[in-house]
Amino acid sequence: MKKQLIICTDMEGASGIFDNDINQVRHGSNEWRELGKANMTSDVLAVCEAANDFGIDEIIIYDGHYAGSAEFNILKEKMPENVRFFDTENRCFDWRRIRGQADQNPFGIITVGQHSRYGEDNAYFPHTVQSPPLKAFWCNDLHLAEIGSAVASFQGVKYLANIGCKASMKEAKELSDTVVEIPVKDKSKNWEPDSNETFSIIKNGVTKALNNWETAKAFEMEGSCKMSLELTDGYYFDAPTEFPWKGDFKKDVAYWEAVSIEVGLELFNCVRSCVKKLI
Repeated sequence: MKKQLIICTDMEGASGIFDNDINQVRHGSNEWRELGKANMTSDVLAVCEAANDFGIDEIIIYDGHYAGSAEFNILKEKMPENVRFFDTENRCFDWRRIRGQADQNPFGIITVGQHSRYGEDNAYFPHTVQSPPLKAFWCNDLHLAEIGSAVASFQGVKYLANIGCKASMKEAKELSDTVVEIPVKDKSKNWEPDSNETFSIIKNGVTKALNNWETAKAFEMEGSCKMSLELTDGYYFDAPTEFPWKGDFKKDVAYWEAVSIEVGLELFNCVRSCVKKLI
């Protein structure tokens, strides 16, 4: 049976990128092309090496940093031959399309380069998709951000490991209490290694996660979902006169319901389009 591994990536939580290195994650900057891409690629390559040593047959990567731009953050030429990338228009968060390109039963999912949700303590570049204006996104009382959106889209698939900022581990653990934590930086301890140091940390951690597959758990959320999106100060919802879902808009929070989390995540984009900035 083919073993297919899903990798969902971001950059703010990647090795070697810290608060003073904002240009490394600013899509289009010279530092991003020279250093940001190299650091993110190193982390992903460490995962791929561990996966291939383990015997994974195929690796599919969603490069999710700065979704909406066609230019990739990963140096694709550095990837092993058994890697392919999810195909979405300009790498957008089209989760139903992403899920449809993977096997029905992948071996597992790993999140790489992850930052924490907006408002978390001791975090590098914390945000929830885009903060401001977004403060918090909730689904059935679960606080989701990029990690949660990815893992929830692959519900039923074992969540094996989370790699990134130590503060991001809080969200990962809420999704699965068996996920292997692989921090590559920790602001609370002033631990800021470079990607050369973390390469073996990541590879060893992923090897552990793959070997623990039997006891790993998948995120599960079957049935209907009640969702809400809260805004930071200075923003409001310009509520449409008509909207094709069950829900409601307040000044700084929107509510909606969906028959499944897949549909709910698609409606997220509809709700987000109604955000306006106070003048």
